[in-house]
Amino acid sequence: MSFRWESLPPTRRRAIRDGAIVAGLMFNVVLVVLWGPSLLLWSDTLSWRLLDMADLYGRARSSLLATGGFLYSPAAAWLFLPLAALPWPASIVVYLGLDLAALTILARRLTPLLIFAFPPVLLELINGNIHLWMALAIWVGLRWPAAWSFIFLTKVTPGIGVVWFAARREWRNLAIALGATAGIMAIGFVIAPKQWLDWFSLLAGASSMPVATILPPLWLRIPIAAAIAWYAGRTGRAWLVPVACLVAMPTVWIQSTALLVACFPLWRERARWLPAGTREPSLVPVIAS
Repeated sequence: MSFRWESLPPTRRRAIRDGAIVAGLMFNVVLVVLWGPSLLLWSDTLSWRLLDMADLYGRARSSLLATGGFLYSPAAAWLFLPLAALPWPASIVVYLGLDLAALTILARRLTPLLIFAFPPVLLELINGNIHLWMALAIWVGLRWPAAWSFIFLTKVTPGIGVVWFAARREWRNLAIALGATAGIMAIGFVIAPKQWLDWFSLLAGASSMPVATILPPLWLRIPIAAAIAWYAGRTGRAWLVPVACLVAMPTVWIQSTALLVACFPLWRERARWLPAGTREPSLVPVIAS
């Protein structure tokens, strides 16, 4: 028996929604007031602010958790170079501007609410990772599949979300997503083969390095993520694709769940993704109403 959010009385729906908002606000107040002074602001931006193009993966070879360790592909390093070249304050301003732009595109009028009452978003803005950019790439990628190359060439494993295309037998879209990634890699390899070989070597050795997570190992989470993406594709529940990508993240932190911001536009557009003749899915994100 499936759960229908709409079947709950309006008062109960409002109570659940408002309770979640209050809990999020309280968490963020504690975060800023109690933990704020001890936080290393924008610590994750060190990975691209300290780019060493002569030895991209020097810091990361010792540990995947090394401060300033760069783990993304050489193509991503080239993308970050203009930011890295800016003075530190300017680079942070540009980064935050891009983050807020991605959030606004995805969340629209919910943007202020998500900043103040959804802790992963605030943590993302404070830490300086790329989860909101990834969320935007997922949403865009369901329309223009080449955008999935951003996922594959940064965090890699969340690219399992393209199983959505296979489940829907959208072979052309799947080919575009994989082909765009392969094309960028091929061109990049011609330009800087050593950097790409170093990246492949880092990825190959990543499984034996320690990671900070209490979740099941990645080799177990990948099939689960693939199953979620397949189910999403077969039933037209596009808003489950970001969930699949989150499950497949190499390391999952609290701020990693900012990836789920992509669920909001995909839920708004749910009619677009439903197979012909299919009834509207019944499982609804709590904040949707």
